Amino acid sequence: MSVITFYGSDENETAQTTSMAGIATYLSIEQNYKILLINTKQNDTSLEECFWEQSKNLRQRIDLETGIGGLIKAIASNKTSPEIITNYTRTIFKERLEVLTDNNVPKESYEKQKEYFASIIKLANRYYDLVFVDLEGSLEEKYVQEVLRETNLIIANTSQRIKYIKKFLSQRNKYEFLKNDNIIYLLGKYDKYSKYNAKNLQRSEKIHDVYGIPYNTLFFEACNEGNLADFIINYRKVRQNSVQAPIIEAIDETGERIISKLKELQMQV
Repeated sequence: MSVITFYGSDENETAQTTSMAGIATYLSIEQNYKILLINTKQNDTSLEECFWEQSKNLRQRIDLETGIGGLIKAIASNKTSPEIITNYTRTIFKERLEVLTDNNVPKESYEKQKEYFASIIKLANRYYDLVFVDLEGSLEEKYVQEVLRETNLIIANTSQRIKYIKKFLSQRNKYEFLKNDNIIYLLGKYDKYSKYNAKNLQRSEKIHDVYGIPYNTLFFEACNEGNLADFIINYRKVRQNSVQAPIIEAIDETGERIISKLKELQMQV
């Protein structure tokens, strides 16, 4: 049982959420893992949009009995066991893929939620094979640090702009929880013809684990229309000459590396 956190700042567009959702969905189908996806961003529906259509008439909620808010109430009242999490999730594939999120949450409620994210993740890790966390924010923030400390494997999401890559590399020396060998770099909307492609970055920046998820029109449309699961099911066995092949191959390669990296890290314990 492991926690994989997709982390990025909000400085540049990296398709972090769709990359996480695509990889987790693929693994839940191909390797039959029991997976939970957790959204920690305030009123960000990007993860939900990958799997179901959104309601057009949303109001800020004042009662938080469902989703993350409902689970936090259970934790605060000590009415928790690992399996209780399923009462607050939405199921994509029964016994294989679930989503825990919340939206239309007032700012003051979200600030309180931040204090519980690490506890939620710790609880989920006792029930699911893999817990994928979508995390964004400054490394100076307490809740970001708490989540990353509960994380077995960090997927550092960045664009191919070298200044953002170098910025994260420089931060590894500043924060203790980033000094371990538990980081994979993931380049969003990846262009293999860029001078900052994976092979060149491995050589120039001495980054061992770096992968890329290329832009694919049909994939991103599916993620915007609640059809990601169907996209993965329909194209996971696609032919190599297909337009969809590069993104499926990238998702497969990155997913396989996540699993193998987790096994390596477990051997080190």
